[in-house]
Amino acid sequence: MIRVFRCSDYIEAHLVEGLLRERGIETFLQGALLQGGLGELPALGHLAILVDEADESAARRIIDAYERGELKIDEQQEG
Repeated sequence: MIRVFRCSDYIEAHLVEGLLRERGIETFLQGALLQGGLGELPALGHLAILVDEADESAARRIIDAYERGELKIDEQQEG
C-alpha cells in the first residue's frame, strides 16, 4: 500500500477516506487509533490514508479535486 494523503484532522481524514471509498477505492486509515493516545503531544500529520499501488493515480486525482474545492455536497440530495 502507498500513502496518498496525510493530515492531523481526524474528521478531514474520514472525509477524504469516504470520498475515495465512494469511488470504489479501498483505503486504510493509518494512525486513527493514535488519536486518543496523543495527549499533550503535538498532533502533526499522524493520520495517513493508504491505497493499493494500482489505485494511486485515481486516488491522487480525487484528492487533488477535493483540495481544489471541486467536490461539494449536493444539498438537494440530502434528506
